[in-house]
Amino acid sequence: MLELLFLLLPVAMGYGWFMGRNSVKQNDHSAKQALSIKYSTGLNYLLSNQQDKAIDYLLEALKVEDDTVEAHFAMANLFRRRGELDRALKVHEHLVRQKHLPAKDKQQAAYELGKDFFSAGLYDRAEAMFEKLLKSKHYGLKSLDYLMRIYQSTKDWSKGISHKKAIVKTKDKKLLHNLANFYCELATTALAEDNFIEVIELLELALIYDANSCRANWLLAQIYEKHQQFNEACRCYQDIYLQDKEFFPDVIDEMQNCYHQLDADDEYFKFIRKVYDETGGSSALIKYLSHLEAKYGNEKAKEFILLALKKRPTIKGFKHFIKMQMVNSTEHDNTENLDMIKELIGAYLNLKPRYSCRTCGFNSSKHYWACPSCHDWEQLKPVRGLEGE
Repeated sequence: MLELLFLLLPVAMGYGWFMGRNSVKQNDHSAKQALSIKYSTGLNYLLSNQQDKAIDYLLEALKVEDDTVEAHFAMANLFRRRGELDRALKVHEHLVRQKHLPAKDKQQAAYELGKDFFSAGLYDRAEAMFEKLLKSKHYGLKSLDYLMRIYQSTKDWSKGISHKKAIVKTKDKKLLHNLANFYCELATTALAEDNFIEVIELLELALIYDANSCRANWLLAQIYEKHQQFNEACRCYQDIYLQDKEFFPDVIDEMQNCYHQLDADDEYFKFIRKVYDETGGSSALIKYLSHLEAKYGNEKAKEFILLALKKRPTIKGFKHFIKMQMVNSTEHDNTENLDMIKELIGAYLNLKPRYSCRTCGFNSSKHYWACPSCHDWEQLKPVRGLEGE
């Protein structure tokens, strides 16, 4: 009997292993079947436009594990691209609540959730998410960028400036440029209140953080000109040319006034000739022509503009040429015809946008320091080419 038990023992063990294996397989099969049913149900809801129910079923079907996290992000990003922010929020909030996720995945979920809040205009909730990520190796810089966008949208310039240490630490040129413009915004408010000392202090800080901020120099020039410190104002205008040659046509008249107050017109026109030689801009050309006309006569100025227009034709330059022709015209009918042409050209130019954003291409007849479309700072420049500079 004892021998029989020893013989049956391996058989019993083998049977137990076999039955156990079948039981595991059956459980796996049941789980997969349940998953398949949930997944299929979710897809059916999605196809029948019952998308809220679809998300619930798909979130339940896609149990959050390391190998399904990307599927969750892909689903949420699809909703966000379609403008369905409430559904994207639901997925990202589901991911944020998962305690067992790796730190990097949780940070990504928090970052994406912050972007959802930002897109939905829920700035306070977006700010809270991005504040938590400032020390993140992967999302710290991106979160700081979004925080500056939030403060720009809410015009909370002081709150943006409170992050200056973190911004300086990143050495990111765009963030430093944004920071300088926040200082310029505060300076503009102080200027309206006649707090001139505060304005200068703020603008000097703006130039410390971004030495190429032509806006800061433009505001400084206004302060100096108002206090009849024309030498300092002229220096600011020269700096603007070095910082941003495209923006310079917008200050060319103010610069002339400062040089005129210093009785230094010849020095001004010498500088303008340099500007024209380097940029070929219409505004510099027209300014320099007035100098040639006053010093050498109309014929010399006409020779110069004809050569200039052959080299680089612009409608603005042609309009000025018509104006010069009218001055010398002796026939009444001819003068009327030229005047009509000049008015038509002027009307055409007035219909065209004067500024264009170098980042997104937004066109405007009015200048903005922050583009109304892409919100980038100091990117609206005078239009160049046939219809512009």
